[in-house]
Amino acid sequence: MPTPRSYTEMQRMYRRRRVVVVMVIVAVAACVTGLGVMIHSQLVGDEAQAAADDVSSSAEVSSASDEDDEAEAQAQAEAEALAAAQAEAAAISAEVEIQLDEVFAGAEYAVEVVDLENGTTPVAIDEDEVFVSASTYKLYVAYSMLSAVDSGTMTWESELNGTTLGECFAQMIEISDNACPEAWLYDVSSRDEVTAQAHSIGATSTAFVDGQAATTTASDLATILTGVYEGTLLSQSSKETLIDEMMAQVYRYGIPAGIGDSGVVADKVGFLDGYLNDAGIVYSDKGDYVFVILTNNSSWEAIAQATSIIYDALPEA
Repeated sequence: MPTPRSYTEMQRMYRRRRVVVVMVIVAVAACVTGLGVMIHSQLVGDEAQAAADDVSSSAEVSSASDEDDEAEAQAQAEAEALAAAQAEAAAISAEVEIQLDEVFAGAEYAVEVVDLENGTTPVAIDEDEVFVSASTYKLYVAYSMLSAVDSGTMTWESELNGTTLGECFAQMIEISDNACPEAWLYDVSSRDEVTAQAHSIGATSTAFVDGQAATTTASDLATILTGVYEGTLLSQSSKETLIDEMMAQVYRYGIPAGIGDSGVVADKVGFLDGYLNDAGIVYSDKGDYVFVILTNNSSWEAIAQATSIIYDALPEA
């Protein structure tokens, strides 16, 4: 049997073992508790992040929805404004047609006027009727020449008709010289090519045919002039060159006379036999417009009077 001393030592040993076991248990419990806290914290953090993400996502969706709503409202407002402008344009056209029928009594005529701010046509009368273009055909030749300069295949110093392309171009627009555009059509380009170029920009009723006078419509001339104004057909420098020359052309009896002091006109006229035509860009107090008036058996005075009637009917800017 163990002695009292041995028994006491054994009790101490057991107590030490119990203390160690308890400490281990406490340590394990602490670790488990700490791990639980960490897991809980992670879960709480994940839930918080998820909630934040949900809020952010909701905000983004809400923001995108607001932007969509604003874009839709803007598109709707623009559509309504365009519809109102088109309705106003139709009313103007109906109003002036009655007066123009009187001005051009006994003559054939066609008119197209384009509002360059909104693209509407305040006046469109027989705009698709084919007329002899007379020298307004030189606008299509000018486009062909300027396109060649823009592409680098020609320069203003290139030879044409015994002089330079630049000099020929100026004479063709300013004094309506015929030799230079004819040299272009025969020696550099061709009637078929210039016709194709006109069609490529939307002037699909315009035609250059050997042995015949060139033909066009008010709508086609409005198309090329609108493209020049908007800068979609030519480089900026070529656009400015053409408009400057048109402002310098010497025949001012038609559209420029009708606009008078109300604006500045860059135009190209045509006259051949009974055909008197005028097509130009009008920079006026009421805004910028394309005016095209084609006539047969009329007069410059009638064209000027028609211009004045149309301009008076346009809305104030």
